[in-house]
Amino acid sequence: MSYTVRRMTEAEFFSLQVRWDTLLGQSNADPLFMSWAWQVSWWETWGKALSLELLLLAVTDGEDNLVGIAPFYLSAVRTPLGWSVRRVHVVGNAWKLGPTVRTEYVGMIVDRRSQQAVLEALARYLGELDWDEMIFADASARSMMMVESGICSKLGMSRLVRSESEGVVVPVNGAFQDWLARLGKNTRLKVYNRRSLFQSALNGTYEDCQNPGEFLAWLNHFHGQRWGKPCFDEHALRFHKAFLSRLGGGQSAGLSVLKSGGEVVSVLYDIRAGNRIYNLQAGFAEGLHGKVSLGTLHLGYAIEQAFNRPDVLSYDLLAGSGKNTFYKDHFKGERVAFTTVEYVRSPVLKFAYGAKGCLPPSLVSSINRFFRL
Repeated sequence: MSYTVRRMTEAEFFSLQVRWDTLLGQSNADPLFMSWAWQVSWWETWGKALSLELLLLAVTDGEDNLVGIAPFYLSAVRTPLGWSVRRVHVVGNAWKLGPTVRTEYVGMIVDRRSQQAVLEALARYLGELDWDEMIFADASARSMMMVESGICSKLGMSRLVRSESEGVVVPVNGAFQDWLARLGKNTRLKVYNRRSLFQSALNGTYEDCQNPGEFLAWLNHFHGQRWGKPCFDEHALRFHKAFLSRLGGGQSAGLSVLKSGGEVVSVLYDIRAGNRIYNLQAGFAEGLHGKVSLGTLHLGYAIEQAFNRPDVLSYDLLAGSGKNTFYKDHFKGERVAFTTVEYVRSPVLKFAYGAKGCLPPSLVSSINRFFRL
């Protein structure tokens, strides 16, 4: 069967929801971060703000069925001597371009029944374009395997790992009490056993919030208290409001709060997509009670809710660490690696990167400044 690759316009991007999400369900791509709602909201928020050039590639078969989407964009970085480096990025992250929300599990969306042929068609199309590097930021092992076997090998690209981080996914397809029993004594105390104290001494309740704007304001408030700055700046706030308004089939928001005496003291921002719940953000009042860890207690409520849902198999704590420790490890889940990889196509850049390993630090600094590596 023959496949056609076509570069889509921004207007087509905004009208693609039904076909996009249908294909997403037929692929192995992440159902949250690679969904139309997340991707188009990101592009709407930062595409023009960061002067990015959309490179949204759609692959169709001979019957015009959508079988692949490569949600890319192009950026150009100019070196001090005027040489321009053109980079292909995945929509959702802006590596070395500016601050945006973090998009994890990035990748391409390909019908699993025709994956290799679709990737070969994308490789042929990309091979005809003028660009120097391809950036996959916060990619999973599956995404990297796809791009490396299907595209990098065809275009002769080299691979440079730029950063690595870890997250934790808690399986919730068993019994909540069994999971609690596997926790360490101190973690179990914070996650569950302190509920009675929270409910009695603090008149505490666990509730859903139906007002996204109010919820996001509380999230910013608590982050301002804890970290000295809001969780979301004006651009990120606009993104999340747009994303929440566009949630599609198989997606739903879980905006929960803990209240003490009727006052909000903790917020937890979750999204269900597919058979997984993703914990995007959390915020809470510090110092409410010396024996109650509000953030951990709130996660305990949310994870129990996930265990009680037959349509949910895992609760994803995503990448990132806590203020002082990698607290997510205490939840006895499975570690997930996220890697930011730079795939280099330009022969000049390949030489420059290769030379760095053989030169003294002073010359490496000069090369970095010239190429902005």
